[in-house]
Amino acid sequence: MKIADDHIAKLRSHGLFVAEPRSSDSCYPDGVLVGKPVALPGNHIPKFSTSYANLATNEEINFDAPPVWFFGHSGVWIVLAQEHSPVPGPGDFIDEWNSPEEAVQDILEFYFGDPQRMQAKAHARSKSEKPDGSN
Repeated sequence: MKIADDHIAKLRSHGLFVAEPRSSDSCYPDGVLVGKPVALPGNHIPKFSTSYANLATNEEINFDAPPVWFFGHSGVWIVLAQEHSPVPGPGDFIDEWNSPEEAVQDILEFYFGDPQRMQAKAHARSKSEKPDGSN
């Protein structure tokens, strides 16, 4: 299920980084990685830092909040924030939606709305931090 350009444009219009879609045979078919750049106001996790190497533009985009995956599969639209592997762990979430509009709204809510889910991720990270501050 391909994500329509207008849904990607809506995410980008809020300042979010949206990677180019993955291939249809990838683990997140036709999905996109969405992240909140450090300079963009919104929900974040103090001292959190991760980046995405954009090979198309040869730049590195730094995030201060966990990125999410947005993709469609088996008739539903999925927003996935998973830092634990192989299964979701504390603070991770998988939200399924009937429409891509609902999924886009979920992503916007995660980064700019009620901070509860971001706080859950921050709490989970703080519990797994080593004494030197690393994970």
